[in-house]
Amino acid sequence: TIFFVHPTAIPKGRKVTYARIVATIRPHKDEKHRVRVTVGGDKLDYPGITATDTASLTTFKLLINSVISTEGARFLTLDIKDYYYNTPMPEYEYMRIQLDIIPNEVITQYNLRALAVNGWVYLEIRKGMPGLKQAGRIANDRLTKHLLQYGYAPTPRTPALWRHHTLPISFTLVVDDFGVKFCNQNDATHLI
Repeated sequence: TIFFVHPTAIPKGRKVTYARIVATIRPHKDEKHRVRVTVGGDKLDYPGITATDTASLTTFKLLINSVISTEGARFLTLDIKDYYYNTPMPEYEYMRIQLDIIPNEVITQYNLRALAVNGWVYLEIRKGMPGLKQAGRIANDRLTKHLLQYGYAPTPRTPALWRHHTLPISFTLVVDDFGVKFCNQNDATHLI
């Protein structure tokens, strides 16, 4: 997703933003103590469309009620782990982070002292990351293209409600989280 670069490798005219460190405790996750880097997207300009459709609470509740009221229907949830992070961006973005907050083993492994300028290390962002305005849209466009190949398409009048064109499968979509209704267990294998 990110690559360390010397600032001279950053194209002229490109803005460089800050890295934001987010530390959380997530007791329900396997890795309870989590630290991640997000992008200071408020400092970057993106000229394209950034909005994506996500399922409303009403749409999700209607799907759940449909599962309950349909004989033999089942429900499952899916999360496409790391899909958001692995979406290539057509144009790279750039940020910087202070060298002194990077662990020594990372500094050594990537030879960051040779890349550092005035105590800062610069990063080229090649794939989607939290904080980038365009990341959600790029990931959603990629996911839509992928799902269309397998017969799944968004419904015309309900944002983020999808259906398969022949199978009794429908789902809501919020970023990379699915709430799926299917009418027999064999149908669920078509989601993969």
